Amino acid sequence: MWEGMSSEDKVIKKGLGLQYKFILITTFAIILQMGIIGYITVEREKGILYKEVERHGRLLGETLAIPIINDLIYERVGLIEEGGLLDNYVMEIFNKRDVDLVYIAILNEEGKVISHNNIKEYGKIYSDILTKRSFESDNIVIQRITYNRRPAIDFGVPLSIGKKRWGTLKFGISIEKMEIEIIAMVKKIVILTLFFIAIGFSIILLLSRRFISPITYLANIMEKTGGDYLNIRADVKGYDELAILGEKFNSMIERIRQANEELKKTHEKMVQSEKLASIGILASGVAHEINNPLGGIFNCLQMLKQSSSNPNLKEKYLNLIKEGLERIESTVNKLLWMSRKDEHKPVNLNLKYSINEIYSFIDYRIKKNMIKFLAEIEDNLVMLVDPHDFQQMMLNIFINSIQSMPRGGNLIVKGYKENSKIMLEIIDTGEGITGENIDKIFDPFFTTKPPGEGTGLGLWMTYEIIKNYNGEISVESEVGKGSRFILSFPLSG
Repeated sequence: MWEGMSSEDKVIKKGLGLQYKFILITTFAIILQMGIIGYITVEREKGILYKEVERHGRLLGETLAIPIINDLIYERVGLIEEGGLLDNYVMEIFNKRDVDLVYIAILNEEGKVISHNNIKEYGKIYSDILTKRSFESDNIVIQRITYNRRPAIDFGVPLSIGKKRWGTLKFGISIEKMEIEIIAMVKKIVILTLFFIAIGFSIILLLSRRFISPITYLANIMEKTGGDYLNIRADVKGYDELAILGEKFNSMIERIRQANEELKKTHEKMVQSEKLASIGILASGVAHEINNPLGGIFNCLQMLKQSSSNPNLKEKYLNLIKEGLERIESTVNKLLWMSRKDEHKPVNLNLKYSINEIYSFIDYRIKKNMIKFLAEIEDNLVMLVDPHDFQQMMLNIFINSIQSMPRGGNLIVKGYKENSKIMLEIIDTGEGITGENIDKIFDPFFTTKPPGEGTGLGLWMTYEIIKNYNGEISVESEVGKGSRFILSFPLSG
């Protein structure tokens, strides 16, 4: 059914595994069932043995009563000597091997012992409950007693003819042998129970390996599966329900893997779209960065036409043309670097230098909107981050701040270390964010800008980038006064 199960896969490491639970519960159920069956069997056998002793005692009492009554009558009328015949009869019955008597006694009408197997008991008057009950009843009275530390069943047999009561016959039959038999039976039941438990445990173990282990194995695979770790399959063998479950799991993992790949591609497209959107927003600044040196180049070319014979002026204008072309090349390279899709490669990035590089993209927009820009970044503040990620993250927040200050204001960037964290603050004096929108600004496609001025992906992308570096971002804002974005990252190394 399942192949390739290692010993580590056979037990779920969190809590008690399903296989162990199955074994424990079924083993406990077998023990409980065998215990109940054993108890019922012992109690049933005890009841049968007790009834057999009682039946035997009743039969003995009824058998002995007739000759004892005759002897009592003969003694009363003087046909035989008082006591002699009864004593011989009592001792003869007591010494019989087939009946395990603990005592035998004959009482007269007042409860006085007139015959007993123990001569010391002669003349005593019995007033115990059984004796009283025996004198009050016309039937045989039975109860369990302990006689000289020996368990026994006591019998009280009325000696009467018609309504005439001549006395009572009392005797006790030992049940020691019966209890020994019961103990032996209990031992047999315990041994039998252990035998069945061993067999049951073996069967349970086989069944758990056959049916529970595959489920546990699949559960462990499911537990290992997560995030980008989807290159895993359950080895399936057979055609039963568990095999179908494994196949469905493999099919589900494959669909999830394909969906993740599609999601990743979609995410990359969205990131690239936002990058291009950011370039589009900065297009006027980029055009300014290119138009200025182009204008200078055209002027230099005009001057070269007019004074091409002067070597000094010719060299001067050629150097100016070269400088202008280098500025254009630098601007174009920056745009190409910003817009291209590179592999994720974190490096130790100097944040002060990187902020200055990012500022070169927004310099024109800042000056056009009459915004004062101030960067207060600690020297040698370094963070392990992909340069493109950091640039996109900061650029999105900068653009958001610039667009919130159409009539000018201040844009301040602070960078410092605090409590083993790298802290970045972007503060603007723009329009601010309303309370109802502040919890939505990091949602994808959420924007309050007019159509064509924002995709609603900028701050969402910033949030995603920050989370990828185990960072946090929070916003403080007041309408009409501005906003403060606070970014924190754990120190690398």
